[in-house]
Amino acid sequence: MRCVEYNAFGYFEDEHDNRRVLANLFESLKPGGTLVIETMAKEILARVFRTRDWSEKDGVLHLREARILKDWSWIENRWIYIDGVERHEFLVSHWVYSAKELAELLTDAGFSQTAAYGGLDGTPYDENAKRLAMVAHKAAP
Repeated sequence: MRCVEYNAFGYFEDEHDNRRVLANLFESLKPGGTLVIETMAKEILARVFRTRDWSEKDGVLHLREARILKDWSWIENRWIYIDGVERHEFLVSHWVYSAKELAELLTDAGFSQTAAYGGLDGTPYDENAKRLAMVAHKAAP
């Protein structure tokens, strides 16, 4: 599951904190401004999920173990990097949102328009998407 590495949103365990982040982003944007959140969406994760996976790049071995919790809304990741004799372990957990759920959170935060894309290049958000790029607009006065 190499494409699940990082997300731009959802790292606070208390979901109200994530909502506060979106509200703060909305308030920080000028009228007419645009917010882009690039993340791994629930629909994609369901398609590519593996409990354990590994990859190697530039001689560094990356081992990954994941658990899905809270009715497919939270993922707990354990990453282990092995570089020669050095071993580094990280625990990373975050919320997992569907495109619809993220659009609703953005609307609740005040954004007037949202659109889902399959990547930052504007590809369609469909069954072939590898990521979710959600674009949200703050209405101009």
